Amino acid sequence: MREGSIRSDIELRAPVAIAVGAGFKREITSLTAMQNFLKEWPPAARDASYVTALRSCEAARGGEIDLDKARQAFLIFAKKARIEWTGADPVAVLREAKIRRSRARESRAQNHVPG
Repeated sequence: MREGSIRSDIELRAPVAIAVGAGFKREITSLTAMQNFLKEWPPAARDASYVTALRSCEAARGGEIDLDKARQAFLIFAKKARIEWTGADPVAVLREAKIRRSRARESRAQNHVPG
């Protein structure tokens, strides 16, 4: 590829998984998908890591930087925005915590002897 030429969409070697709410995961698989996700990000929540990620995507599209550098910038943005996929299902985690609290209350009630 010649210097300064614009790249069409490029698949990422390893997709980036992000949490999109209520335990749902979204896989970002390409440069265009990263850019589209960033463009949809709420303006009020755009910080320095957002700006770096967006500029890195633009630089990767222009062939100025390696795609992996843009992916890394996107990962940093995701972590700072607290949308990095951790693999834990938040709905299941909350459900399990509720069950534990309920069992603890039942246990206390059974062990309580009126005096």
